[in-house]
Amino acid sequence: TDIPAVDVYSLEEFNAGEKIMDQGELGNAWDRVDNSHPAYLMALENTIGSGNASDLLKWVDADDSNDWSCEDKLYLIQPHNMTGSLGFDHTVTIGDTRVYIPEGDECIPDCGTKVVQGDHDATYMLMTNLDAKLAFYSFGGETEWYVDMDADNFVSFGDIRLTEVSTHYGPNTKVKICDEFDLGHDLTWSDQTLVRYVETDGLVGYTLGDAVYIDIADNNVVDAGDIRLVEVEAYLPGFPNAFVYPAWSVVESNDADVGDDLYGLLDDNGIREGEDYIPLNYLLGYIDSDCTGDWTCPDKLYIQQLIADCEGFQLDLGVSVGDLRLYVPVNDPNSPFFGMEEWPECGTKVTCADIDVEYAVTEVFTNYDWIKFVDRNNNGEFTEGVDHAYIDMDDSYDVTLYDVRLTDVSIKDAFYPNNTKVMTQHDLDLGDTLVDADENLKFSDEDLLSVVPYTDTPFTVYMFDNDCSGTWTCVDALYLSIDDQFCQDDFAVTHKDIRLYIPSELICEEEEPNGECDYHAYDANQDGIISIGEVSNAIDDYRAVQIGIGMVSEVIDLYRIGGSYCA
Repeated sequence: TDIPAVDVYSLEEFNAGEKIMDQGELGNAWDRVDNSHPAYLMALENTIGSGNASDLLKWVDADDSNDWSCEDKLYLIQPHNMTGSLGFDHTVTIGDTRVYIPEGDECIPDCGTKVVQGDHDATYMLMTNLDAKLAFYSFGGETEWYVDMDADNFVSFGDIRLTEVSTHYGPNTKVKICDEFDLGHDLTWSDQTLVRYVETDGLVGYTLGDAVYIDIADNNVVDAGDIRLVEVEAYLPGFPNAFVYPAWSVVESNDADVGDDLYGLLDDNGIREGEDYIPLNYLLGYIDSDCTGDWTCPDKLYIQQLIADCEGFQLDLGVSVGDLRLYVPVNDPNSPFFGMEEWPECGTKVTCADIDVEYAVTEVFTNYDWIKFVDRNNNGEFTEGVDHAYIDMDDSYDVTLYDVRLTDVSIKDAFYPNNTKVMTQHDLDLGDTLVDADENLKFSDEDLLSVVPYTDTPFTVYMFDNDCSGTWTCVDALYLSIDDQFCQDDFAVTHKDIRLYIPSELICEEEEPNGECDYHAYDANQDGIISIGEVSNAIDDYRAVQIGIGMVSEVIDLYRIGGSYCA
């Protein structure tokens, strides 16, 4: 690599964030060192990990050939052998060194460079080795809230402010060594399970669209003094428009969300149960931006949307949809890294297509287990152009809501294209009987069947849970992966996986953006984003018999994207 491989910033408390050396100041990658080279006689530190190439060199199977081949990329990993780093050594992460990158690769920086934040090949695994505590400092009737990152019961270097501190420091700022107005204050640890949610998106349990609070009074109800960790839209009777409160705002007694019920972040059924409440420390993870293995200045802090079960553990390894950005230094005006890179604001949740999202997936079925067809002509076999193929998403052997059409479906005057879901009770194929795939179907290349391998190639179909509901819903996607001997590529969308079903609103048209957007009729402020208030407007119009259920479903689908629906 260059010497140093990247720009070097001080981590010392008194000058943290100060640049002390430029990349390449002492030499460049692939230099041959002689006695005139600036690095000559520079001391070499301990070996990297074991020092064995067989442990440190790993490759990306870019062509999914299951063997080292021309398109593949070779990396020297930065090994992680500390607690809380599961998954780091099985993905390309910050600090890994590119040893070989095929010539002409337009996406990946040259070999001899290190992976840094924002690079195309960087994945964002989360360190979970914190011992942080939710804490507060009270004086003169005022209370200031912090995440005590080192759990020392004092406001100290690196702690995160969750509220304004007098008139000197805002929320979402990190304590610096020179912050004289709160540094050293005594902190009292609160109940650690106070981070809770309000059901706002209509999906049972804690999901992407739900608002998150700190329940200061620990009474499971939003009331004065609680802290909003995300932007909140709330309604009052008699007021047609939502009241919007920014992230980090403190609830006042007459706010529209006062009285809303709060639930624990592990809730999945809308019922308060003891196991739903989890200490904040178990939810926290951070991007180790400088590869130190510790919480330092440039790192980014997230409240994870934990899955906490064996089948979905991979969703907790890295940044995934639904995780909440609790602290982002490039958005902190007090940070030396303020404005140094593009990153979504803190107080927002990770959504599909964000720079920091990882596309972790969960297994749905294998081979042709759930791929079935409706035998329209009752001849006992699949007939192209006549019979219709589906993914039977509930394995019920009937066409039910949210089953996926793999072929075009024509019934009477109705036409439903492939790559659509059965969405309403009025769909004419709803309730049709499904039968198992036969040899004709397995050999067929009709519509989406063309991407499904024949039975001599084992495959697995995985779901990308786009709204964090934990169940199959309107906005979720399906990917087909050919089985091989490598298990690490089964946990996320990787090279050469096949997009078996993608919701139409998520499909990019692959044309140059022209700055224009075809705004939806219910996008009242024409910002390209459907809000919960605009969903409510559509539901009200449906109840007034002004629109059909199909339009309501369309508006809900656009809301669940979690961001802009404009291409």
